[in-house]
Amino acid sequence: MDQLSAAPNAARYKDISRLALAVGENLASHGADSSRVEDTAKRILETTGFSYTEVHASVTGITISLADASIDHEVSLTKCIRSRDNDLSQISLTNNLSRSFVSGALSIDQAFLALEKLKAKRYYPRLLVILSYAIIAVASTFMLQGTPKDALASFLVGLGVGLVECLLGKLRMLGFVRCFLSAAALGLFSLFFVSYLPVGENLYPILSGSLMPLVPGVTFTVAIQDLLHKDYLSGVSRGVEAILYAVFLAAGMSVVVRMFHRGDAALFLSEAPNWFTWGRDWILPPEILFQAAASFLMSLGLAILFHAQPGHLVACGLTGAATWFVYCLFARRLSETLLAVFLAALTASVLSYALARFKKAPITVFFIGGVFCLVPGSDIYRSMYYFLGSDFSIGGSFLIHTLEVSALIAIAMAIHRSIVALLPCRRDVSEKSS
Repeated sequence: MDQLSAAPNAARYKDISRLALAVGENLASHGADSSRVEDTAKRILETTGFSYTEVHASVTGITISLADASIDHEVSLTKCIRSRDNDLSQISLTNNLSRSFVSGALSIDQAFLALEKLKAKRYYPRLLVILSYAIIAVASTFMLQGTPKDALASFLVGLGVGLVECLLGKLRMLGFVRCFLSAAALGLFSLFFVSYLPVGENLYPILSGSLMPLVPGVTFTVAIQDLLHKDYLSGVSRGVEAILYAVFLAAGMSVVVRMFHRGDAALFLSEAPNWFTWGRDWILPPEILFQAAASFLMSLGLAILFHAQPGHLVACGLTGAATWFVYCLFARRLSETLLAVFLAALTASVLSYALARFKKAPITVFFIGGVFCLVPGSDIYRSMYYFLGSDFSIGGSFLIHTLEVSALIAIAMAIHRSIVALLPCRRDVSEKSS
């Protein structure tokens, strides 16, 4: 009984177990990577002072175990994760709660009460979330060299997609079906504002730009993080999930384009001509700064869409702006997009790590906004379009490019994490949650 009486929370080990499980469940159900869920829950369990504490988290559930010589049985609890969404504020707030509890600033009862309060916390009204779809669509269209007319069309398409997503969310239908229907609506809206009510001029930047709010970038990013932490089960599961969502999105748009567009739809897959030509011969062309500003706006919209805390919005936007600035700069100077992707992903990882230390928040909050602009959503759409038309050669080339970009993002993250791990007296906020 000596060990049991030594730790302040040892006598309430059952409550500690339930608290660790509840905290882990809240993290897992809102998009946190498995390593963060396990680390957070384990640190809470360790406040009991027991000799054995273990946590296992996966995409669909979390299991905790607790044992010690001072008790005659092992405590083991399991919780299934039946529903998941992407809420960066819940990850950040739950992370702060665990820090406060482990440091002794919160008692067990206070921690339970605080957890229930933060679950109900929402920063942004539904109207602003719907508007964020339009903001992301406009910014992404400019990043794809769309014209101001294309951006106006994307704004209207984005609003329509946001409304459709809101309505489908209330129906609680299967996620893949929801993706297909949202993408089909996106395709219809885009065709309407280009072919029938000619607000926009180029279909490709409108389609691809309006697609960005629907791209499973969070799932993709968390899958990479799980794989880097050698959690292959969760990493592969999330990766397959991201691929399936992307396929359903691409299929929804491609089917609509092929069914309702009159003429050669392949022409609408070509990139728009560059309309921003002012100062293009300068050492630092204004177009790159304009592109960075558009990326800032897109990352800001994504942060709102994924419910990041208001105090993190500017940091998320700056990460996205810096990432896209590096990509545009090196893509122009070196004429090598894959190297530019690698350097931009490395920039996103380094900057996210620094901001996470400064803000004392999970690195995921900032990295998602930074790396989202590099996620090859448009290439997935184009590959699916050509596959549906039985043009497997062109579709395969776009698919290979998608895999290359994804691999480079993962490699950049791995290199940065490896360097950080070698630094003396480090405190890796990407792994520490308390």
